[in-house]
Amino acid sequence: MGRILYISQYVVTPDQPGGVRHWRHVRALADAGHDVTVITSKVLHTTREAPEEFAGRRTVRRTEDGIEVLRAYSSTGYGNDARSRAANHLSFSTYAFPAAMRTARPDVVLASSPPLTVGVLGGVVSRLRRTRFILEVRDLWPESALATGLLTNTKAIAVMDRMANYCYGRADRVIALTEGIRDGVIAAGVAPSAVTLITNGIDPPDTPIDPGVVKLPVGPDTFVAMFTGQHGTYSSLFTVLEAAALLESDTRIHIALVGDGDRKSELMERAEQLQLRNISFSAPIPKRDIPSWLARADACLLTYQDAPLFGGAMPNKLFDYMGAGRPIIAAVPEGEAARAVRQAHCGIVTPAEDAAALAAAIQTLASDRDAARRMGAAGVAYVHEHHDRRELAARFVQVVESVLP
Repeated sequence: MGRILYISQYVVTPDQPGGVRHWRHVRALADAGHDVTVITSKVLHTTREAPEEFAGRRTVRRTEDGIEVLRAYSSTGYGNDARSRAANHLSFSTYAFPAAMRTARPDVVLASSPPLTVGVLGGVVSRLRRTRFILEVRDLWPESALATGLLTNTKAIAVMDRMANYCYGRADRVIALTEGIRDGVIAAGVAPSAVTLITNGIDPPDTPIDPGVVKLPVGPDTFVAMFTGQHGTYSSLFTVLEAAALLESDTRIHIALVGDGDRKSELMERAEQLQLRNISFSAPIPKRDIPSWLARADACLLTYQDAPLFGGAMPNKLFDYMGAGRPIIAAVPEGEAARAVRQAHCGIVTPAEDAAALAAAIQTLASDRDAARRMGAAGVAYVHEHHDRRELAARFVQVVESVLP
């Protein structure tokens, strides 16, 4: 068995809001008998603040679910501008580095990016400690920063490009989240044999459905179209507001946006300006409560900006939606998510950032609930056949074990 050092700036446990990919993989490594240490941030990605219990402490070491976790300082309250995000990323790596160097010498360092600074951190630590290095790539940078408009400075873009190339060149193996990311990594010069595709997936339910946790201002017969997750720029939720405005006269329908993010306050202000009464905003919820909320949805919304890069996105919410047996309205660029929805026959694909098409799709499902239920059932069958998290985690463990000395 090996000693694994797992570094990711944001590791979400099931009792927190967000995707639990990291924790499932860490848990699978530990269950396979490996000695795992996790280094992550004290700051919660949903609130961008650190819990009060961590106040005044640069690095907190504690055991979580039997796994040693070091939570390092990073700056709080960052916005969606490049400067404050860079400060957040650099501050984490600054404090995570000495924490990583003080751990028992690992057999494998595994770093999950973005941000790129974590990939660089993992590469440097693995080199200094003379150990193997695995890089997980969950987003292509600087491509994503360019697509969202977060990064425009040519010098900064060049620096990030060199950082990415360093990470790719240093890695013994690369794990890619999507086919598009895999292809991008290979195009950057990584040998195809060194790249393994491990998508997001569906978790087996570990808590029963609890309708009591769902708080929506609607009656039981209202058709609810629900979005869960980050309210960020790339999610294009302003298109959802435009669709809600087009649907205001249809009293059968309510749109629920569940989660948080750097654009949420702007979205709420815009909804107020439009005097929308058919839309609600709910706070982020723990991962374990997602099935209960989705059980109240009649359709689920997957939205992205109309940029080619996002054609390669396969977010965790897509699999949550399928696993909940709810039809999906995918307002996304042509690509992996659109193909998955079509292959599974589990929803309707509309052009990205097309509010009229999105509104029409919601009305179509609200008008034919039997068809909506059939789509939901097809999604359940598809996701369990192709994206069972237990099988994906087992593949992850195999990749790590393949580089053990």
